[in-house]
Amino acid sequence: MNQRTHTWLAIRAIALLEDSDGPKGLIKILKDNVRGAAIGSWIPDLQDTKIGSGDIDNHILKMKPYTGSNKSRFIKKRDVLFKELGKERKVCEFLDGWDSVLGHAWWNKAYKAEPRPGQHLANRSMALTTTLIDQLILGDEKVASLVPGTVRFANKLDKNARSRMEEVSMYCFMLSHFVADSCQPCHCDARKLSGYSNGLHKEMEANWSKIVGTYFDKKKYLANTDASHDVLNKAREIDAKFDIQFSKVVPDLQAKDPWLEIINICRASFAVASVLVPPNVIPYGEESKTSFKTVFNTRPKLLKDLNRMVMHDAVLNIAILWNNIWSKLE
Repeated sequence: MNQRTHTWLAIRAIALLEDSDGPKGLIKILKDNVRGAAIGSWIPDLQDTKIGSGDIDNHILKMKPYTGSNKSRFIKKRDVLFKELGKERKVCEFLDGWDSVLGHAWWNKAYKAEPRPGQHLANRSMALTTTLIDQLILGDEKVASLVPGTVRFANKLDKNARSRMEEVSMYCFMLSHFVADSCQPCHCDARKLSGYSNGLHKEMEANWSKIVGTYFDKKKYLANTDASHDVLNKAREIDAKFDIQFSKVVPDLQAKDPWLEIINICRASFAVASVLVPPNVIPYGEESKTSFKTVFNTRPKLLKDLNRMVMHDAVLNIAILWNNIWSKLE
């Protein structure tokens, strides 16, 4: 996703938490900083952040067939994955209609990503969730008044060392970036065709950005003076453009920890990439590229279904991860 889309997804996730009667303390922290902290949703893509932890390998988990030892570790069968993701995720419904492309043989193969040690979407997301829990525990008086429970040593901390609401919000928005990237099929497919500058990937994201519209463009948004509830309502209005209907239910984390949750989401996104461009059309390992027009021009329903599913699940997954952080404090 690009800047506009990342911004909208994070803000729409706040609105979903509000609509689902989520944690009031968390919603207040995010809602009160919906403008100033929103930059966190796109700064991981900016060149300056790549000096530190923003290396592009943190944004991907690109899978391909695995032929090494212990292959069973890297097989995730269809029914198991669907159960672990849960019924609220639309990706399972999307993939359910493509058994003719992803048959029994596809699901029973081993697939594995080969990122640099400690670097990929699941690692980055796990690191941020852990950091956020610590930030909330060590929050200043404003944060502490919203967080469940009492930190008995809080009065011994230098007040300048305690986390402010603005910091917590910024890191929540940063987490939203990596969660959203796990829902982008091209971030999870190791084929050359999924490279950002190779056609499909960049053009797909440009299409999403165009649908989201200019309200969330950074030049306009950073100068925005709308009240936070008006910003959330603007985010809700985008639902109709993607034909999304949210159930106002944010389920619990389905996996035992955020790392495994993101791994499962990435595995599903890899399956989606293999629906968009089946391996019998461009095999894994082949150097061929393709374009947005080639994939979608004769399949408008596929594009509509893809857009609705990716945007729905990205919003929901962000809300799930945020909600899970707060649940650790209750």
